[in-house]
Amino acid sequence: MGLHAHRTLESNPFLQHALHGWQPAIPHIRYPVTFGLYREGENWGLFLAPTDLACVRRGLDLDDDEMALVMTGAQILDDAFLQAPHPSKLIPWCEIDNLTGEIDLVHVPRAAIELVTGFDLCTPILAAPERAVPTDIGSQVAIGLNDGCHVAIISPSLSRLQGCLRHFIQDYIVSVMQRDTDLPELPDRLVRSLLVPMEAGAWSELMLRVHKRFWTLELRGPSGEATPTRWVCEGESGRWRDGWSW
Repeated sequence: MGLHAHRTLESNPFLQHALHGWQPAIPHIRYPVTFGLYREGENWGLFLAPTDLACVRRGLDLDDDEMALVMTGAQILDDAFLQAPHPSKLIPWCEIDNLTGEIDLVHVPRAAIELVTGFDLCTPILAAPERAVPTDIGSQVAIGLNDGCHVAIISPSLSRLQGCLRHFIQDYIVSVMQRDTDLPELPDRLVRSLLVPMEAGAWSELMLRVHKRFWTLELRGPSGEATPTRWVCEGESGRWRDGWSW
């Protein structure tokens, strides 16, 4: 069985954010760990919190020499769509980890850089997610970062979003363990099982419970059903599988 290495605790977003008034089940994780998947026209939208662009970039697995068009600033006025304020800027895809604040970015293939000036994008991307990805120039994804820890990933490719969700869950498990560690791989089948489109406003919450002989990863939907979806693993030396009920 292979093991998968992850980021250090110092850079883990689950340990860097707090939501006042929310009572954490794991004391050092002070923000609810949530995700949601929605259909956005021809695109898919994956919403993750708390996370950051470093986690998303790793999950998308695009070449580092691709480019990102970065757009910032207030971009909607009186419910009217406005063009992104100038100056927007192009940066190498490998540098998006360092971006902060309220931003949108769109993946641009290196071969399509000269076409960027002709973009007609509604921003922020959540104003019109169904048209956020200019696939006619080969773009694969658009990303919106809000509140420093809410990230929306818009893509026509569900497989790319699967990679983002995998890294999100793995980073969360490291934060619960409170130490840098290698972890059993999350099976593709289990991660794919989570990629079911939700109703508007719906979301799921993750909760890892560490027992002496095994771990459980519980996933609760917005209805707060009594029996969550549960995955089970025999700790660091084990493997994840569909869970037991008791």
